[in-house]
Formats: sequence, structure tokens, C-alpha cells
Amino acid sequence: MMKYILIICAALSLIFCVNSAWAAETPANRQDKAMTNLTDEQARAAIAPWYSLFNVASRGDVKAIQEQILTEDYQSCAGYLPGECWGRDTSIKVVSSFANTIPDMKFDIKEVLVAGDRVIVRGEVTGTPSGELFGVPHSGKSFRMMAIDIQTIKDGGIAKTFHMENWLSALGQLRAK
Repeated sequence: MMKYILIICAALSLIFCVNSAWAAETPANRQDKAMTNLTDEQARAAIAPWYSLFNVASRGDVKAIQEQILTEDYQSCAGYLPGECWGRDTSIKVVSSFANTIPDMKFDIKEVLVAGDRVIVRGEVTGTPSGELFGVPHSGKSFRMMAIDIQTIKDGGIAKTFHMENWLSALGQLRAK
């Protein structure tokens, strides 16, 4: 029961996050953004290099790829508390760290929806931590979790990412007997 409550809370917070961002924009900004309509092909081309970074075994130079695909003012947001949004430089460090913490990490895109300049991605993340992960001792076990991202595309690059990963599920799998 608790699992379902947490999933519902995560979904509601993601919806609130997007609605808050929309409400904070001016009507003029909304109109400008509404005029940018990505095709499915354009959207997939813009996000493909980003998601390749989460397939640790086959990715290229994280810094070079992120500098190429993320706008200079890029923001990644997982919540509203201080430190839950960060820029491109921090994103490079965070994504780079997965090679050590989850060396076999893989992101499998399950669904892509396009709405104007926004690309919504539902994906599945799998991996086996190489050591302790978020306080859970190393057990050699693997995890599988859902991730939902809302990417805003500007001038062909990713300008903002709202993301929600179900780390609670992943940690539960790692703790399971």
C-alpha cells in the first residue's frame, strides 16, 4: 500500500512541477513557446544523445556530449528544495559519476510524447551498484525502476529537464532478501 502511495505522490509532484513552471511564465513566453512545434523525429534526434549518456557501457565523453546537447543555461530539476535544481556543470558531474557507482547502468526509452517544445520520456533504468548506494550496502543485486522526464528543447538543444526517478523502488529491490 505504501508503495502505491509513494508512486501517486511522485506523479502528483511531477504534475505540480510542470504546472508551476507553466504558471510562472508570462503569457508572451507561453505564446512564443507554443509556436515551437517539434516533430517526433526532431524530438527524438534532440534527446537521443542525452539518453545515450545513461547507457554507461557504451557512452562517449560525457562532458563533450553534454556541452554539445545542453544549452548553456540548462537546468535539471528534481524538486523544489535548495539544491534540487542544478546547471550544466553539475549535470556533467552527476552523470559522470554513474560510471563508478552503477557501471552497467542502462536507460531504455519506453515511450516518447511530444507537445510543442516539450518532450516527455518514460523510461526504464536498470543497473547493479558497485558499492553502497544511497545508504544501502552493496549486495550484488540489480534494480529496475521507472523514470519520467520532461525535456524542454530550445534551438535544438535541451534547455530544461524535469525528472522523477523511482529510487525508492530501486532501493527496495536492493534491500530485498
